[in-house]
Order: sequence, then C-alpha cells, then structure tokens
Amino acid sequence: MDMDKHITGMLRVGVMGCAKFAIRSLIPELHRHPAFQLVALASRDRKKAEAVAKDYGCLACTYDELLDQKEIDVVYVPLPTGLHAEWVQKCLHAGKHVLCEKSLGVCLADVQHMVETARKRSLLLMENFQFRFHSQHVTAKALLADGVLGEIRCFRSSFGFPPFADGAANIRYKPELGGGALLDAGAYTLKATTFMLGEGFEVRAASLQDSATYGVDVGGAIFLENASGLVSETAFGFDHFYQCNYEVWGSKGKLTVKRAFTAPPGFQPEMVVETPGRSESRILPADNHFANMLSHFAMATRDVKMCEAEYGECLEQARLIENVRICARRENKRLSEDTRQ
Repeated sequence: MDMDKHITGMLRVGVMGCAKFAIRSLIPELHRHPAFQLVALASRDRKKAEAVAKDYGCLACTYDELLDQKEIDVVYVPLPTGLHAEWVQKCLHAGKHVLCEKSLGVCLADVQHMVETARKRSLLLMENFQFRFHSQHVTAKALLADGVLGEIRCFRSSFGFPPFADGAANIRYKPELGGGALLDAGAYTLKATTFMLGEGFEVRAASLQDSATYGVDVGGAIFLENASGLVSETAFGFDHFYQCNYEVWGSKGKLTVKRAFTAPPGFQPEMVVETPGRSESRILPADNHFANMLSHFAMATRDVKMCEAEYGECLEQARLIENVRICARRENKRLSEDTRQ
C-alpha cells in the first residue's frame, strides 16, 4: 500500500449520484460517521445535487467536477449498475478509494478491470453489501461454530419483493442501466451463501425468468455446491411476496434469519433456532450495519490485507453471477431444443 495514502484523520468523501437509497440511508450515515467528512454531492442534474447538499452544508457539483476535487479521498458510487464500469474506473484513475453499490459490474470482465486498476493504484474498492456487518450474522455464525445445528447439510436464501410502483421508469427494469433481478436481488442470495459458508461454491443449475415487457430478468433460482457436497438453494425476484431471509439446515437443527439483508437501524431482528422437540425464537439486539460497514471501509483504506480481501470478494461475487447466466442460458437452450424435437 502506498504510504502516501495512509489516512490519519477523517476521510473526505464525495457522493457520485443522488439515488433515493443513498439519500435515505447512506448519505446521512456518512455525514455523522466520525471517520468521514462529507464534502461533495454530485448529480447529472446540478439542481438535484444542490437540493440534497444544502442539508449537509457541502459542495454540489457534477460528476466530473467531483473527480477534480483533489482533497476528496473517497467516492461513494450509488449509480445504476450499468454505469459502474465507466465511473468507478474514473474514480480510481483520479486516485480515489471507491465504495460502490452492488452489483459492482454487469459482467465479470468489468469487475476484473476495476479490481486490476484498484490494485495497481493501491486503492480500496469495495462492493457495498452492508448486511454482512450486522451483528445478527455474528450470532448466526457462532451457533454454527458451536455445533448447535450439527453438520451443515444445506443453505437456503430468498430475497424478493412485489413489482415496483413506478413500473418502467424504475432503473431495475432498464437493461441499458444494468437492470434485472439477478444483479439486484439475486446478488444478495449469492453473497449470503459465500458470506455464511465460505467461497468455493460452483453453480450447478440456474434459471432466470425474462420479461418480454422490460427486457430484463425479473426472477430466478440458483443451485450451488461446494467440493464437500454442501449445497445452497436460492430464489429471488421482483414479482414476489416479500422475503428477505436465509436458512441453515444441519443434521441436528435448523437456523432461520428472518430479516437477513435489510434490518434498519433500531430494528430488532428475529432468529429462529429449531432442534428436536424445540423451536426457539430469539429477538436479537438492534444494530446499524451502515455505520459498521463504514467503520470497516475506513480501516480497510489503511490495510493492504483488508484491501486484498475486498478485491477477492468482488471477483468471487462476479464469477458466480457470470456462471449463473451461463447455466441459465444453457438450460434455456436445452429446453428450446427439446421443444423443437
């Protein structure tokens, strides 16, 4: 790591894009986090940037103007996935650490190029799956390590929600912006698999339901397996009854985390532990995974090993997403051939 990049004080951060999620959740956290100083908010529409920036007393600017701000150490990128390859690269070439909303790229090659640039320039590149910093998962992993569930047999995860009220105007339905359920909701279920059980999983089967209306996938399912025969079954979509959970099924019991990905600050999540003759519901302490994630990010800007770990996570996630698409296309081709016969 380039020691000139060693940060001893607050990290000065600019936000590239005024997405609703960023305005609602992460920008306020950046503003009050002791490791960060929010100095600029950028938008293609300067008036939109000004409307948000006035609440934080910071600069409103365009994307290019933000990159020209030499005092900025970090750029948070909550742009649509289809724009990440261009603007993340520009941020890295401008010498900024990058925190980017998931999914980091629309394809493996884009993510590989981003990671290569970050590593070459000794900069942190992190994909924002903030759920992995919630304390409920520490409790879940401790139960697994203590053998409460016995030998782990299967992991299951579901993340889905009803159609978006704004319909075609929603970026998740726009193929040119990297829309689709796999990159949005399915990405969480893949990350949950590797986060809870480690890397080394391969995609054995996958299906994606494409929408003729929107030109993107609106749902799907994935079956993964590792070298030990441990399997993961996941499902996701945009036209579903709301689900946001994972299950770990073992030889002696089952663990269910009910609000796995979106537990907001102040919310006390529920965990259910089932063993022979007993089902125990545990209400866990509230936590703030946004603040915890930002603390981790700040530490990682100073630590080579933490940077390398984040690079590895980015690449593994992108590899799995790529292989989901390959398996789904293969299955669609097989079904099409069977139909013709």
